[in-house]
Amino acid sequence: MTSEAPLFDTHAHLDFPKLYDQLDDVVERARQAGVERIVTIGASRGLGSNERALEIARRYDHIYCTAGIHPHEAEICDDEIFATIVDEYASLPEVVAIGETGLDYYYDNAPKETQKAVFRRFCKLAIEVDKPIIIHSRDADDDTIEILSDEGCTKGIIHCFTGSAKMAQQAVELGFHISFSGIATFKSAQELRDIAADLPADRILVETDSPYLAPSPHRGSTNEPAHVQHTAAAIAEARGDDLATFRRQTYQNGCHLYGIS
Repeated sequence: MTSEAPLFDTHAHLDFPKLYDQLDDVVERARQAGVERIVTIGASRGLGSNERALEIARRYDHIYCTAGIHPHEAEICDDEIFATIVDEYASLPEVVAIGETGLDYYYDNAPKETQKAVFRRFCKLAIEVDKPIIIHSRDADDDTIEILSDEGCTKGIIHCFTGSAKMAQQAVELGFHISFSGIATFKSAQELRDIAADLPADRILVETDSPYLAPSPHRGSTNEPAHVQHTAAAIAEARGDDLATFRRQTYQNGCHLYGIS
């Protein structure tokens, strides 16, 4: 086990086959890197991802899960599927957040109006069960902030943040945390690092979004929770923070937001 301060990978998709098929090894490598908490996302591949995420959370005492439907699949989120999430997952103690949900206008895999309607339903659910909401937002800054504001959501994460400085400021003002992925380590991501440098210390999180977006020096490979250490190092350097202090701060931020002791 590393002697460094602890890390929290606040967003991973451990049910994806590239990770799930070697999950014990993936989890052990994360432990060796100092990753003491992981949240695996239920909204990955349809309703079934919720069950797989819950199974993983129940297998490991330091892993937690979420419940939702990804905006790419918003069209499948009919009344029956939404009711299943509400009745079977949302209130479980292993489920520490609702989502990911939100808006993706880059891929447009679902009609925008459908995405918005489903997003609003999950906002209401998060408030009802008093859990943070995990937001996916791509090329949809204004609509994302508008819906969160309209629905009165004041607790959650803008995950894998790639938005503008304006959006980051608006999200923080609403009460949200901003989470950075391996993208922040890319040479082309100076603007993103500048945004991270200006954020309040108690509103920053780090994540992998595994198995996607492996950070430097692992670009092109399958991402996994152990690699969150590289994102933490890049953001700490951009902020001029001591790395151990930054790791500890983001770990505490994640535990506090997710209600984990």
